[in-house]
Amino acid sequence: MKEDTFIKQNSETWNKLELLLKKLQSGGKIEKLNKNELDDFINIYNLACGHLSYCRTYYGNTSTTEYLNKLVSSAHSYIYTAKKFSFKDLFNFLLIDFPVLVNNNIKPIMIATGFFMLGTVLSFVLTLISLDNAVAFLPGNLVEDIMERDVNEPLRSWDAAIHSNYILTNNIRVGILVFVMGITLGIGTAIVLVYNGYLVGCLAALYFLKDANLLFWSLILPHGIIELFVIFICGGAGLIIGNSLINPGEYSRKDAFIKKGKIALKLTVGTIPLFIIAGFIEGYITPANSLSPISKMAFALMTLAFIILYITIPNVKYKSKHMENLSFDKIKN
Repeated sequence: MKEDTFIKQNSETWNKLELLLKKLQSGGKIEKLNKNELDDFINIYNLACGHLSYCRTYYGNTSTTEYLNKLVSSAHSYIYTAKKFSFKDLFNFLLIDFPVLVNNNIKPIMIATGFFMLGTVLSFVLTLISLDNAVAFLPGNLVEDIMERDVNEPLRSWDAAIHSNYILTNNIRVGILVFVMGITLGIGTAIVLVYNGYLVGCLAALYFLKDANLLFWSLILPHGIIELFVIFICGGAGLIIGNSLINPGEYSRKDAFIKKGKIALKLTVGTIPLFIIAGFIEGYITPANSLSPISKMAFALMTLAFIILYITIPNVKYKSKHMENLSFDKIKN
């Protein structure tokens, strides 16, 4: 084939690639393309690579080869160039992007909270109706121990460092579990959330029967506000995964799973610093005998204020500047 004929047959394809590259150059990110444009970009890039190889083989180092080489190199940089890690990006994610991400995906997070509260209320009511029901939610020996001992007795033999490490590991395990169980169409996520709600509700009922409400909540809320908040976020992430498989919308299930999965993964990863904070509080502050229950409740209110400010401030200042693809609802629609 003559070079002029080759150019005439394929110039329209190259022009399309040029237009897509111009759009990328104006925005700087491949995420700027919608699904159809992204599919076209990849397909046209592959065609252009084939054209470049053909041109080098049959026409040598002509102006057409040089043009295609530049075109393919530009497209390659958007597809394959990895973004370098920087602490600035990490801090921006934790302090700005993550709070905005949480707000944009508040619906599945609230649904996850609802599953947990369902388990909590159900076990609380059933335990108050009959103490015999408590063994359905907690080991019998634990129920017996709580009901027979003096719950106001100070904690002894508490190694804060060991317990804090164990608590942190366990909390992260629960968070990852509710996230990963989203692959079961979200059913596993819901079950784990309800089960953990059972534990809290049953314990609350036992301490209520012991007339030790203030003591119980002073042992739960100082770390629990942050801890439960991040578990609800991980649960919401699991439900996003489940929804991608049940309701992929305009995408194939595979594409929806990948696209929504990235958002769910960001939600889960963003909770790690909060898990660390909650684990530290649960290991060192919650069991401290030197602090009164009132002091611990005051501290719990401080953690609640911290969470509210952490989520609210970035959403007020930066939400309008962030990408639409952080939103669960927008992806679903």
